[in-house]
Amino acid sequence: MRRPTFFISSRSHSADLLASELVLALCDQFPKTEGIGIVGKWMARTRVFSLGTLDEIQAACLSLGIEEGIKSLKETLAANLPQIAILVGYSTLHHELAGFFQQHETPVVLYEVTPQEALQGVNLSDAAARIKVALSIHKTGSAFIRAAQIPFHYIGMPYRDRVAKVAVKSSAFAFLSDKPLVTLFPGGYGDTLSKMIPLFGQFAAGILASNDCQIVVSLREEQDFDAIVAKMKQSLPKNASVHFVLGMHLELLSLSRLAITGAGAITIEAAIFKKPFLPVYDQASRADADGFYCLVNQSLGRKLVDEYSDQTPQVDLQKTISKLLKDSPERQEFIEKLNAAESEFLGSAAENSADYIANEVGIGRKKPERPVTPT
Repeated sequence: MRRPTFFISSRSHSADLLASELVLALCDQFPKTEGIGIVGKWMARTRVFSLGTLDEIQAACLSLGIEEGIKSLKETLAANLPQIAILVGYSTLHHELAGFFQQHETPVVLYEVTPQEALQGVNLSDAAARIKVALSIHKTGSAFIRAAQIPFHYIGMPYRDRVAKVAVKSSAFAFLSDKPLVTLFPGGYGDTLSKMIPLFGQFAAGILASNDCQIVVSLREEQDFDAIVAKMKQSLPKNASVHFVLGMHLELLSLSRLAITGAGAITIEAAIFKKPFLPVYDQASRADADGFYCLVNQSLGRKLVDEYSDQTPQVDLQKTISKLLKDSPERQEFIEKLNAAESEFLGSAAENSADYIANEVGIGRKKPERPVTPT
């Protein structure tokens, strides 16, 4: 079997989407690349040869422990080592894989989109030796990168290009009316999501009680949709007019008057769309070294928007929501802040990363661009 150009793996399902975009950029610009990896539903649609699915590997590590859970994966990799390993986001599993590649003298590139809470159990003192470089969406490197003293390159925000492709009309959703749309994006996984769902149900109930608007809840596709909907409905008045949608978060965000979000990538996407939003984080989660919880503030290294914990009184949040729904000075000020930050949301992060990786392994020349025909 031909030696693969790269191995790629993602920390989570949302990181798998970023990984797939990076793979597509690599294979488009450098068609001779050969990729292998741990695939989620997005990477499964690319040319990466699967060595196991994200769910299967994570389940094996949970039941057997990381060492036993990836034993067969390591054996497969050792028999045909890639030229470079790409880890999208960091975790205890990726820490173990980075150590394996270090032992086999395979350079490790971290495509860095790691929230602080994902680092539980990671020995940061070992990370610097295992990772050659981080391609970071944070201008100054995230708190994790700074703590581990890992060299990094700022590659831009991996969201702007994706947002720019969204073009949808409200008529695409049969249930939407002409009332202002408030979209709720609970986000998160596992225990964090379970904790947030009742809170977002309270948001919906309070918003409907005080404002003439419509509410849609967008839930992640990889979660148990029916169970989450049932749990959230327990926090809503009977027959409350709330619609639940599987995915479609960018389309709904583009149509929203206001968004109530978790603390992850959705905060960057809302900022790029210039949509006022309230990011709500789990108070039990960890802030970065600068004290920020939501990803847009962490990525910019400064406070762009206010952050609210799940312990913030509902009455205070509902007052803020009502102001942002109206054509108020508060709403105008929020939009002006987003306008002022527009130049900081650079695009083409996947292409920038593809260029670095290709140069690192000496893939060669890019696919020639098509000549422009004079008009």
